[in-house]
Amino acid sequence: MYFPLGWPKRVSLALPGESAHIRHICCDAVKILVAAVGSDFLGIWYANPLLPIAYYRRSVESVQQHGGNHLIIWKPDSRQLAVLTDAGSLLLYQLDFDANGSGILMQVDPPALSLKRDSAELFIKENIPRLSLREVRCVTLDAVISTVCCISLSELLLATETCELLRVQWSQLELGAENLQPLAVIKLRDIPFYVQQQQQQPAKYLPAIGNAAFVASLEYSPFIGGCAAVFSDQRAAFLIADHLRFETAHMHGCWVPDVSDASVCSVNHKFRLLAYGQQSSAVAVYAIDDATAGLEYSHRLMLTENVLPGSLGAVNELKWSPDGCVLAVSWANGGLSLWSTFGALLMSTLSWDFGLHVDLLKQNPLQLRRLEWSTEGYQLFMTTREGENNVLQLQFVKSALSMNPCMSAHSHILLQGDDCLYINQGDNLEQTYGNAKCTFPSSSVTSNDDCLELKQTPNTGSILTESKYWTLLQLPLNYAATNWPIRYAAIDAAGLHVAVAGRTGLAHYAMLSKKWKLFGNESQEKDFVVSGGLLWWQGFIVMGCYSLLDRTDELRCYPAECKLDNQFGHKLQVRAPVISLNSYRDQLIVLTADGIVSLFHMHRQSAYIINIECAYELDVKSICIHPACIVSLTVTNLRNELKPQQQQHHQTEAETIVVNVCGRILMIQREEAAQQVPNTLLATCLASCVECFWLSHNLEHCAMRDCLWLFSGAHGMRVWLPILQQRAEQSGAQRLHSFMSKRIMLSFPLKLYPLVILFDNVIVLGVENESTLYTNETNSHFALPFALMERKSQVYLHKVLRQLIKRNLGYSAWEIAQSCRSLPYFPHALELLLHEVLEEEASSKQPIPDAQLPSILDFIREFPVYLQTIVQCARKTEIALWPYLFSMAGKPKELFHLCLQAEQLETAASYLIIIQNLEPSSVSKQHANMLLDIALNQRKWELAKDLIRFLKAIDPNEIDSPRCSMVLNVKIAPPQPQTQTQVNQNADVFNLVLGPIATRERSYSTTVTSNLPKDNKQQSVAASVERSEAPSGGSSTAPASVVRRKSTKERQQREIFCIDLILQRHARQLLQHHKLLDLGYMCAYLDFHLVNWLTQEATGAAKLDNIAAALQTLHAELQLPSPFPPAAGRDDFAQLRGTHRQTAAAGSSSQTSESGYFSLAAQMESPQLQPCIKEEEELQLSSLPMLKNRSNSQLSFDNFRYRRLYSLPASEDDNSDVLATYLNDKLAIKLRYLLQLFIEANCTDYALMLSILLQDAASISRIVNVVIRSESVGACKRIEAALKQLSQCTFDNGGSLYRGFVMTLQPHIYLLEQYIQSLGETPDHDDGEDSNDLSADAASVLEKDALDGSNNNFVPKSQQLPNGNQRTSEQRLTRHASLESKSKSNGNQANPSSTQSTPTQQSQRRGSREVGRDGCWVM
Repeated sequence: MYFPLGWPKRVSLALPGESAHIRHICCDAVKILVAAVGSDFLGIWYANPLLPIAYYRRSVESVQQHGGNHLIIWKPDSRQLAVLTDAGSLLLYQLDFDANGSGILMQVDPPALSLKRDSAELFIKENIPRLSLREVRCVTLDAVISTVCCISLSELLLATETCELLRVQWSQLELGAENLQPLAVIKLRDIPFYVQQQQQQPAKYLPAIGNAAFVASLEYSPFIGGCAAVFSDQRAAFLIADHLRFETAHMHGCWVPDVSDASVCSVNHKFRLLAYGQQSSAVAVYAIDDATAGLEYSHRLMLTENVLPGSLGAVNELKWSPDGCVLAVSWANGGLSLWSTFGALLMSTLSWDFGLHVDLLKQNPLQLRRLEWSTEGYQLFMTTREGENNVLQLQFVKSALSMNPCMSAHSHILLQGDDCLYINQGDNLEQTYGNAKCTFPSSSVTSNDDCLELKQTPNTGSILTESKYWTLLQLPLNYAATNWPIRYAAIDAAGLHVAVAGRTGLAHYAMLSKKWKLFGNESQEKDFVVSGGLLWWQGFIVMGCYSLLDRTDELRCYPAECKLDNQFGHKLQVRAPVISLNSYRDQLIVLTADGIVSLFHMHRQSAYIINIECAYELDVKSICIHPACIVSLTVTNLRNELKPQQQQHHQTEAETIVVNVCGRILMIQREEAAQQVPNTLLATCLASCVECFWLSHNLEHCAMRDCLWLFSGAHGMRVWLPILQQRAEQSGAQRLHSFMSKRIMLSFPLKLYPLVILFDNVIVLGVENESTLYTNETNSHFALPFALMERKSQVYLHKVLRQLIKRNLGYSAWEIAQSCRSLPYFPHALELLLHEVLEEEASSKQPIPDAQLPSILDFIREFPVYLQTIVQCARKTEIALWPYLFSMAGKPKELFHLCLQAEQLETAASYLIIIQNLEPSSVSKQHANMLLDIALNQRKWELAKDLIRFLKAIDPNEIDSPRCSMVLNVKIAPPQPQTQTQVNQNADVFNLVLGPIATRERSYSTTVTSNLPKDNKQQSVAASVERSEAPSGGSSTAPASVVRRKSTKERQQREIFCIDLILQRHARQLLQHHKLLDLGYMCAYLDFHLVNWLTQEATGAAKLDNIAAALQTLHAELQLPSPFPPAAGRDDFAQLRGTHRQTAAAGSSSQTSESGYFSLAAQMESPQLQPCIKEEEELQLSSLPMLKNRSNSQLSFDNFRYRRLYSLPASEDDNSDVLATYLNDKLAIKLRYLLQLFIEANCTDYALMLSILLQDAASISRIVNVVIRSESVGACKRIEAALKQLSQCTFDNGGSLYRGFVMTLQPHIYLLEQYIQSLGETPDHDDGEDSNDLSADAASVLEKDALDGSNNNFVPKSQQLPNGNQRTSEQRLTRHASLESKSKSNGNQANPSSTQSTPTQQSQRRGSREVGRDGCWVM
């Protein structure tokens, strides 16, 4: 509720220009004036700004006679105050106000222009009154006054050391001690004290007050009708008077039970609580029982974290906040803590960061003595025990719920400071990121698939759970200067408008326009004071207020759309001051000070006009001591029984009033529907110790839609929810005999203080306090920690489900869980549910006959995340708890196979960790290999990478060793205690204790082998003999055969070899199915050496028997159009080609692109590249005549067809540029990378197919060049057959994508034909040469050609001599004479102006070593 913020400031409250030790600080009733006393002076300060107003210094004689100042007591009208001295005297002071009304400050600017004030914050608009302080009387009684408290506007209660209470008036103190006649003298030893207040118990003086005991601490509360007292013998009591006269005959006392070491006391008026601080550093809090007027134990406050027992010392100060929502506690050994009304810890300085050199247990920097809350609880004055200038001021912000409980219906956290607001909301994130689409830049023109779409319609509640930023709204200076501090704050349901009310008037803020709206007429702002609350309803600000001008109590409504002015407002006069208000739909409920609850109907006529009519009034004085004790109230249609959802939609009028009276929740509902006014006699008490409550009646499709949520401080959160019945039981005889309650109250703890409950998201939002230290210098103003606050959240779904399952309400739990399945953290909630039950039951030392874990497992099994929940919970718990879990959930191996069946591979991988710790390593290895195969088949590369690392991490020496980490749980089989001594297993011991129970012959050995069958016994004996003889083998003369285990290195190599076999097998499958992209991903993720493996598979899986079918399959894998569509599709491809012609023309021609990594960069730099095969060379190669000696007619026909097709120009139906539009840049880069790998591994078949797919003529030229240089007839024939098959399929399907590109490949086909025939004519050529892999020399040539595009001539191996020398040019010329002559003649005829060499130059080249064969020249 309250949260510190900033540094504790050190302030000086001594006389101006002096330093003194402040002994006590006390604020007046309205928290505007602050009184501080030293040992000899009294000062009056103004609260804001903190300025001195009046001082009074006592004389030295007065201090010597009466002692130093000790305690301050203000008169309720702030005109007088009394000071109690150390000697037990009472000094009365009078405060006189200046009749002229002029303030103490005269604001005059200096004559220098540079020093004049220009901004508004430099002007103090607050009129600080001029006061004069004078001493009236010194009252010294016969008995020493021990303490003083004020009990009414005109009376004081004095406690003396003679164990008496004197009731005197303020006016009597002016007469002096000699004329003082007390109104009543109460002798505490003469009044009865009860141990427990019971009506039938007679008056007893047990235990009696000691002879030397007297009242040391006293505090009175008018709502309790008595005083909390602490005696000097550390006994605590509660003094009760039958009426306000406080006479001995009408008073009695009640000893506080279980408190025998009390040190200080304090009273909460609003909640009627009594707090007693103890010497044991604990605080006991008691409530008043309305039935017996006795004490009822409520809760206990004690720090348990970061604290050693007894290190804090006694509680030396307790102070409730002005609104009664927070209790501040300080200890004798140092430290400060804040607790909510019913015991929830909000803040503790013992958890703050004071630096490494500060030991809080030995020397706490905050050695506090006195505490005092300032205006509205925004500041806390703290006096330290020693030193001068010992006053610290700590700033606080508090929740709007403390003053305005109607804000519980909204989903925004609103904290209010004295002049600012802190708002945590998700609307700013929703407006920024909602409906957003982030697109990453792509080089592709037509591709827009690479984009990231955020949530289109994000839920405000979900964003609230993720947003931790605070929106800070500073109050405008024009309003804060005269209306400090903020008293009420409200925000609308949408989080777009915020309204605040200070000392007078009103202001509101628009989040969208970021502007404040104030009253244009300042006199109208000063004419009313907001009281009772502030809320938003459909664009109107509704408030209760008191009109200073008319002196009447009113309800006012101001529209937010127009300016703030009384002419636009709506006024409705009420009979008494408004204490609290709230709204439900179109109904407004108002509580006034006369104990009347009024229900109004609100109707919006327009954007500026609202109509309010009173529906009925209800008297609630019978259910509360005083209307001020009503903490909050609301109106709703919540009832004991759950109505059908259809009736709730048609029902608009509320039927029930829910009231929080001193922490007790009362529900007042109409007995019948025809009854208009609810009856207070039918009020039902639902719960006690409640600080605030929420209603979830706005939910529509949730099983928790009609629930009442209660927060009870140290008692945790409670929810009053309906019990859902199964559909079969909603009607019929089963419902008549079920005898089940309609609602149930569940309770569960929370780790934070709830400020907002998001019912749709089953999350509680709150704020926690943190601190940071900026400097370690003790003399610095920033030596103390800086207090921060952070928004926290907590899921409560698993808490509710556990309570329902525990009460055998599984159907209600299932319905609630079904409505929350769409939440992203629903699996986490189930995991928390299982984890809590497992930790509690498995670690329990007591047997649990009704274990809840089986029911929880059955419940989680109803959801698909069952397997995931089990393994995640197990991995976050200790291994010792696993047997208890898996004994009920199932064996880990069975759950692993269930994950495989459900295709939950990630979950199955998590089970491997469980299996590894509970089973031998061989079992985990077997399951890991099984999972690795499935992960590879499903392309889970990240998972496969983790599995490989898991397999390599298995210690080879532990393959066959069983796991001993599985600790048996006491609930499964009680283990033998390890500390027990070893039991003697000898049979003589059994005979000694139990007698001769066995008549069998005593065996020599007591091992368990005697119980085995004969065969097994013999085997076991033989094994034992072998084991026994093994150590003595060294002494025997016979040679002993020693079985050596394989070394660790060998085992590791074997494990890595098995992993490589799995990867190679999967890579072979991918290659056989032509899934080249998956092969590339596998190579990238799993660090698989693809080139080495492809080199080995060049004659196996890397061979292609049907390149056309492989290309068709590759197109399908890449989701590209079919390369060989039917002829009917030619028009479609022509249309596509026409559509993308302009786009394709802008880029470079794919037929002439370079292969390798630099192909894409080359395209970008130079769109117009020179073709690899020059035009004159193409003409030269295409004009080669057919060989005369070819007898095969089919060859001649094929050659003629290829010549004819190649000589034709590209037709308009060519679709070669259509493919380029489907190969985006990312895919092209991947394919070129794979092409480089296949070229490096000498896999010419796949390299040829990728070159065709990329339409890279240069790569094909180099592949043909390398094949020819390798002199492998089989490889040449395979490439030639592949190209012919591709050409055949291309021209058989007229709409082929590769029609134009295949035409450019005809010279390569022809040259391969010529080269194969030339090798066949050579006598020394081995025609039976097997078509094996390309040689290593050819591989190096291929790699060199791929890098520099070399056109160097080559010399086949068949032309080299045995001694390594090359054949002469004449031999090579004789071998290819006909081919060369034809090439020269055709070349000269085709292009006379070409750059070809003259016949003389060609003959010279043939004479040298670098001459090449023109017929085998491939570019």
